[in-house]
Amino acid sequence: MTAATHALGRELQLVHAAQWLYAINGEPFVPGEGDPYARLVRGFDSDEDGTDGAGGILASVAERGPVWRSRLDTWVVTGPAALRELSGSRELAVSAAVPQAEAWLPDPARQRTTALVRDLARRGGTRAVREHAGTLREQATRAAALLGPGPVDLMADFAGPLTAAVYAVLLDVPQERHAAFAAAVAATAPAVDALLCPQTLEVTRRLAAGVRELRELFAGRDRAEADLLLAVAGARAAADLLGNALHTLLGRPREWAQLRSDPGHAARVVEEVLRDRPLWRAHPLVALAPAEAAGARIETGDTVTVVTTGTGGGPAPLPVRACAALLPAARAQAEHALPALAARFELLRPDGAPVRLRRAPLTRRLVRLPARLGEEETR
Repeated sequence: MTAATHALGRELQLVHAAQWLYAINGEPFVPGEGDPYARLVRGFDSDEDGTDGAGGILASVAERGPVWRSRLDTWVVTGPAALRELSGSRELAVSAAVPQAEAWLPDPARQRTTALVRDLARRGGTRAVREHAGTLREQATRAAALLGPGPVDLMADFAGPLTAAVYAVLLDVPQERHAAFAAAVAATAPAVDALLCPQTLEVTRRLAAGVRELRELFAGRDRAEADLLLAVAGARAAADLLGNALHTLLGRPREWAQLRSDPGHAARVVEEVLRDRPLWRAHPLVALAPAEAAGARIETGDTVTVVTTGTGGGPAPLPVRACAALLPAARAQAEHALPALAARFELLRPDGAPVRLRRAPLTRRLVRLPARLGEEETR
């Protein structure tokens, strides 16, 4: 282990220790009501299925007010009015709140420009995915064909491999590099959550290696910056959206049957999932210029975290437009994948409890989704 790696591991431990300390204590070393934002970002508090009840952390975060200062030295923004004030602002950029072994986010100043959003749209925007619609359908049909009736993990056996294949197409990855690309995407799976919640050192090292592999793959391209963002955060969003949609449909056999006769129903399922379970529960930002929200003065350089505290109308990946630009490709994948899987298997049933990862406070990432696929019994 190099000195730099050792130092990084120590920094990650210190940040996570601070999150635990403030989550438990209202004041340093004094037992009492802890900081609910610290509880959220440490990534260890959720119900078994990864949701939060009315009395959970998200409710506690909202109770503090629309804009308040966490003991972790970040502004926490939750109120609808404050969200509207900040949404779409060019004075905010996504920024890591904890040390990173390998940077993958575009420079904050670059996020202010329209060029990055334009580059993202050229690769994964609405027009781009429409042009690739036939190929995306083929990829979804092929991924479904690789499955047989019986028990399956819908994340490891379907959503994960399909996402790697789809983004390899969207990002023009040479065929001979598809396996390396898929491995790198898998290695970077914790990257979004690692912006706010320190991962273990081993996970951090694998993440860094995956980022370096992707950066090398895209080296020399005109839109290498956008391609890297799509491969890391875009692919994560696509896998999570598809997984959450499948999780929803596990308890809805009638809607699963409807997908066989009405493939367009997939779009309605996806829309519902995005409304009730936004892909990012929290958005770590940095202020590039002074701003004001709900009467609170946010200075240049201050960290700001926008937290979605409810369901049924929570914000899409905003307030940064580059985040919203990740959605079209993620939507398209899910809208092609759901009908393809339903066309192959008449029945989709749960086959065990879903598993969501700890240290994943932003994505609440599904890592296992046990299901049983099959045909309608006729006897």
